[in-house]
Amino acid sequence: MMMNHRRLILGVSCAIALALTGCASSSGKVRVSSAKRCAAHGGTYNATAKSCSYQATTVSAAQSCQAEGGYYDPNADYCEMGN
Repeated sequence: MMMNHRRLILGVSCAIALALTGCASSSGKVRVSSAKRCAAHGGTYNATAKSCSYQATTVSAAQSCQAEGGYYDPNADYCEMGN
């Protein structure tokens, strides 16, 4: 009984956390900042140039996003992926 109660609390906590961070979306879309995407791919993000530098090359945030099938919004500086 105690284990089920803990799982319920954990599940509800995770759902609330996702909703508050904007990760949960009823449309199936996910928005990730360009800086976070760059870091996740091992690069260093330059906010002024809106580009991500990797060891060998520099790729713009728009190019990186579009290469993964996303839509890049230069004004908000984020990549939107999904339906």
